[in-house]
Amino acid sequence: MKIETMMGSSTLERGSPSVETLESRLLAASQGLSGSKRPDPTPDPAFEHVYQQLLAMEGAGEKAIYEFLRSLRGADGESPAYPSAKALMAVTLQVLVRLKAENLEKTLLYKEVRGANGLAFSMDLFIQGFMRDVFQPMDDGAWEKSEW
Repeated sequence: MKIETMMGSSTLERGSPSVETLESRLLAASQGLSGSKRPDPTPDPAFEHVYQQLLAMEGAGEKAIYEFLRSLRGADGESPAYPSAKALMAVTLQVLVRLKAENLEKTLLYKEVRGANGLAFSMDLFIQGFMRDVFQPMDDGAWEKSEW
């Protein structure tokens, strides 16, 4: 009996696509690049400004980076630039992808931004649980009657 692997020589000869990280695929999809590996020719100046400020904050810690991103104001100067935990997760993910593209994934800043992304994720999870409890209240005995 002969067992052939999926990664045979014929697969390599056809020129299979290289492995892409999930973060890079997500960023490409969000920017509408439709699979091309070229960066956006017109980068967002607001993101560039935030990215440069974050580069200068290396060593400040994940909580400081999270609070910095929460405190940023939008174009009008009053509303938050990242008003929700989902928006904070999106911008930290965008920063992580950019750092990885620049081969900075071994730096302290990458770890700190990843920690800030975890804080935003935790906050989003907490808010979702709270909203579920608010909009789907259970009676006193409902916990005992609920099925797992």
